[in-house]
Amino acid sequence: MQVPMPDYALKSAGAAVIQSRNSPSLRTAKAKVFWYSLPVMDYMRSPELILEPDNHPGNCWPFPGSQGHVFIKLSMLAIPRAVTMAHVSGTAFHGESISGAPKDFAVYGSKEEHKEQGTFRGQFTFLATRNPSQTFQLKCLEAP
Repeated sequence: MQVPMPDYALKSAGAAVIQSRNSPSLRTAKAKVFWYSLPVMDYMRSPELILEPDNHPGNCWPFPGSQGHVFIKLSMLAIPRAVTMAHVSGTAFHGESISGAPKDFAVYGSKEEHKEQGTFRGQFTFLATRNPSQTFQLKCLEAP
C-alpha cells in the first residue's frame, strides 16, 4: 500500500512502540512457543505489528477486551496532520466477519515520552466495511 504522505510511524523508518505504556497483548493457550518440543509459553503477537505496512489476514495485534491503547514513538520529531488506519479488507476474509477490526479511536500527541497524557488531536470512527484504508485529519495545534 502506498501512502501519499510521509509515514513517521513505520518501524522500518525508526518508529517504535513504547512497550511499558500499551495494553497487554492477548495470550492464547491455543498457540504455544516450543523449545526442543516442549511448550514453554503461550504465543503472543507484538504491538510492533501495527508499525508494519503488511495488513494480511492474521497479521494483527490482538488485545483482550474491546478497548486498548498503544503509545508510538515516531521516527522523528513531527507534527502530524493526519493519521491513516488500514485493516485487511472484508473480501480477504472470504465472507467471514471483520468485526475484530478497530472502530472508534482517539489520537493524542506529546513531545515527551513519559508524559501521562498528551494533547488531544481527534476522535474518529474507522468503518472497515467502507474502505480498508482510511485517512483522518487531526486537529491543528495552536501556536504557542
